[in-house]
Amino acid sequence: MTISYKYRYLLNDWQQQAVELLNDKFRQQLRATDDVLMEFADKSENINIQNHFFEAQREIWLKMEDLSLDFHDLLVKFLSKFPAETQKDKHHLGEETLSLINIDLYERNLALHTLAERAERKNYQLMYVLAQRLTVINGGQPVKIASIPASPRQLAEIFARCVDRLSIENDALLVLYTLYDKYVLSELGDLHEKLNQDLINAGILPNLKYKVKIKESSDNEEDSKKSTEHKPSDNDKPQTTEELGEETLSRIQELLMAKRRMQHKQTPLPTGVNAASTQEIVSATNTAISRSEEAYPEAVSLDKAVIPGNVNADVLHQVQDAMETQRSSIKESVGPDRLGEVQENVIDLVGMLFERMLDDPRIPDIAKALLGHLHTPYIKIGLLNDDFLSSKTHPARLFLDEAVEASALWMNQEDPNEGIYPFLKDMVFRIVRLKHHEDADFEEYLNLIKEETTRLSDKFSILEKHSREAEKGKELMSRAKELANNATKKIFSGQTVPEYVEGFINQVWIDYLTLLRLREGVDNNDSPAWNEAQELGQYLLSISAEILDGSVQKPQLDTLSEQIWTQVGGLLPHKGKEIEFFIHSLESKPESQVVLDFSGTVHRLKPKISQNMLDLYNTLRALPENTLFEFNVKEGKSHRARLSWYNPFSDRFLFVNYRGKKTDLVDIKELAEGIRAGNILYFEDVNTSFWSRAMTAIRGMLEKSVKTTG
Repeated sequence: MTISYKYRYLLNDWQQQAVELLNDKFRQQLRATDDVLMEFADKSENINIQNHFFEAQREIWLKMEDLSLDFHDLLVKFLSKFPAETQKDKHHLGEETLSLINIDLYERNLALHTLAERAERKNYQLMYVLAQRLTVINGGQPVKIASIPASPRQLAEIFARCVDRLSIENDALLVLYTLYDKYVLSELGDLHEKLNQDLINAGILPNLKYKVKIKESSDNEEDSKKSTEHKPSDNDKPQTTEELGEETLSRIQELLMAKRRMQHKQTPLPTGVNAASTQEIVSATNTAISRSEEAYPEAVSLDKAVIPGNVNADVLHQVQDAMETQRSSIKESVGPDRLGEVQENVIDLVGMLFERMLDDPRIPDIAKALLGHLHTPYIKIGLLNDDFLSSKTHPARLFLDEAVEASALWMNQEDPNEGIYPFLKDMVFRIVRLKHHEDADFEEYLNLIKEETTRLSDKFSILEKHSREAEKGKELMSRAKELANNATKKIFSGQTVPEYVEGFINQVWIDYLTLLRLREGVDNNDSPAWNEAQELGQYLLSISAEILDGSVQKPQLDTLSEQIWTQVGGLLPHKGKEIEFFIHSLESKPESQVVLDFSGTVHRLKPKISQNMLDLYNTLRALPENTLFEFNVKEGKSHRARLSWYNPFSDRFLFVNYRGKKTDLVDIKELAEGIRAGNILYFEDVNTSFWSRAMTAIRGMLEKSVKTTG
């Protein structure tokens, strides 16, 4: 059965959109995988699991282009099969997905199978009616849910085939599945809703209702009951603090109105007074913007170079006063009695948003002063766009979030001419000078700032990687040296040997064990090469004893010499002279003997710490990479640095500046004490939405204010 031309064009258009969207989302997933795997590696319990994530990271990096091509080709292939495959769809999801890959991978793909089933259950009502409508255009031949174009089962099968080319461990694979669910499977609901609506618009079963009895495989009857009721909001992700949404905004607006009523401000317009039009208020806002340079302090003028030392708390207070003056001038120009509640809410709420920015310790002061110039243009945007404050995807909102995050991570406070500041200043200047603040303008600026932060990240990531690898190398060397010393102590400590044996151990043997441990892996306690080294050490001790009592035979010395040249000399060719001197010494009678003592290591007892300090230790150990810290807060000249690496073996933290250059290597005790003393600050949520943080704080502040006033 083939679909008639009347509907084929509709389906083809939708399939083209699906390919473009899902390809884009899949590429986003691959780009996000690198950072996520690094984060998992940093939090791994041991080095073996950590290596799983590093190996997966490298594997994906090498095969990223192939994965993208595989995904595209398989997606096009599956979509082109519709409806030819509908008659053959006789398998259950598990069989259908897992039959295409090696049976040994069954456990690995069970998680993917589960994600596909969950995506199907989540949108079951939508997919049910979509299947009915597709059946109609398929000439009455039934279309099953699994055969709907780009169904969760098909997308699961596609991804199973894609990852089959990867040689990675299960724990890393599960991370990929989770990201696939987040970036790709989560998009299917909206995609199928679009196709469903296109079919309705084409007159296919326009009156079909979303009611069907669903057979649940789950034993949970309550879940089954809930799934039979279609609720449009079911397709939405759970609201988080980063995603404010309509509900929180609505609550804030209610609180603003309640606060005004408690302050005895008139809510209804006085008799005979006409409400101001949006255009009147926007005109007043334009006037305020044109006079903004007069209102802001000279130290932060957009027309002059900023001097970091000149931007202090007093200047920021002047910026806050300038913002308040601009809001007042807008209201007075229009007439405070002529403002509607919604209009006044916009003016007040944008003002509160930017005041929160001035109070946010995550943002450098010079960035606060710079971004403060956006205050009045953003009021204008809010007045002209009904969804500006409520939509989490509004480009102006996203731009401000990106600008705040970029200023926290990529600004050089000592020299603003470096880092992100010149770029941000140019963006702010352009926004302030705009006559019409269109969404398209902010979409352009949003793309530009993302490109700039990506450029900076790429530019400085190499230096940061070198800084991190250098510290990791030092740590591995330290651990290997410690293991070598311990192994040497275990064999030789307290033993009497010829004096030249002591020299060989100190000059060559410990270096040999150290390098061997580095090569075999500091956590590999049972490698054949390491065991052979221990046996050689025992043999050296045995021969030393026989040398001292005069019972050693030449064949024994020859055997020892050969083993030392082979094992030790092979690994340490640069120690050839020392080895040659030692072997030559074996053939002569020792002039003196010594008792080896390796007890010089001082074992310090760890001081007892309070439970509060222990909790802080554990919090610091769990902080993600790129957490922002500020040092020397109380000493007058602070500096900021990002957490680049935590060393779980030494409990030390490596920090780098925005360029990726090492600035600090701090022991956990010193770090925790600095935080407790208030001389070190850290900001856990720099990478979360400033807008959402601010709105959440504003809501809490207003609720408290209304409750107190009431």
